[in-house]
Amino acid sequence: MEKLTIKQRMAFVLKKYGYYFLLGVLLLGLIITIVAVSVSGKQVDESDSSVPTNSAVTPFMPVANASVYKGYYGDSLCFNETLNQWETHKAIDFQVATGSKVFAILDGTVKDIYTNILEGTVVVVEHTDGLISSYGSLDEGVLVSVGDKVSRGDELGMVSASATSETSAGAHLHFAMLEDGEKIDPSAYLNISNK
Repeated sequence: MEKLTIKQRMAFVLKKYGYYFLLGVLLLGLIITIVAVSVSGKQVDESDSSVPTNSAVTPFMPVANASVYKGYYGDSLCFNETLNQWETHKAIDFQVATGSKVFAILDGTVKDIYTNILEGTVVVVEHTDGLISSYGSLDEGVLVSVGDKVSRGDELGMVSASATSETSAGAHLHFAMLEDGEKIDPSAYLNISNK
């Protein structure tokens, strides 16, 4: 019997077992792809300020039966019809009827209440973990005072058209949120589409 060369032996093995080898390589590639996709899908970009850091938070909507008039534009510009200029808009404007009730989205303490010509009357509530919610363009007759403890869903005041920087919006709630001192997109907490 004639002795086979190495080249002939490899050709014989590949001919006999080549399909199994190819199938194994394809299966291994598929497994690696599935693992890579599932791992990358679970990673959160910590620099993305629109992702809430406290995933246990289930906030209350700040106003009922409203539509989004203007969404959050933190990194891009939108046109302010009242001021006739392009600007960022680091809040969400909820358009709703004058006198609609405004609610605290989470438990917290009323940190500040102020009125100015551009924002109207504003109630600021401090929550846990460096989170702050701000409710602007309210009627002057707010129902809370600085230092009051509020619970999720408590009424803070009523919507008006007091924000003169946004009179084209009419009666609306100018709702903003801060996390660790930085304004963030409230829709990440409220689970709404805001644009």
